[in-house]
Amino acid sequence: MIRVDVFGIREEAPSGSCSCGGACGSVPEKTMGEMYEDLLRFLQESDLGSNIQLKFIDVFEDDLKGYDTPHTMFKNGFALPLVAVNGVVRFYGGISNSRIYDEVRKGC
Repeated sequence: MIRVDVFGIREEAPSGSCSCGGACGSVPEKTMGEMYEDLLRFLQESDLGSNIQLKFIDVFEDDLKGYDTPHTMFKNGFALPLVAVNGVVRFYGGISNSRIYDEVRKGC
């Protein structure tokens, strides 16, 4: 089972540029929660759907205990959302469904 954790602020849109150079297709008007829901749907409907566990962690409302690296990255100014695959942060500042799919695919 591959774990994908998305760290963000559910009701806010991301600001700044993302780790994929801004070409991730993220629509700035969407909130991080909406982007997560789109990712969830995309991955569940993919061929990897039964092998993925997804979770949204709101950095202001949820407990960040046990998430040391994302918490440190957030405190050091990395743009939200942060996306971790199996505990390793791979993307920040946006959610690219296809790039996350490719990263998860490597782990299967």
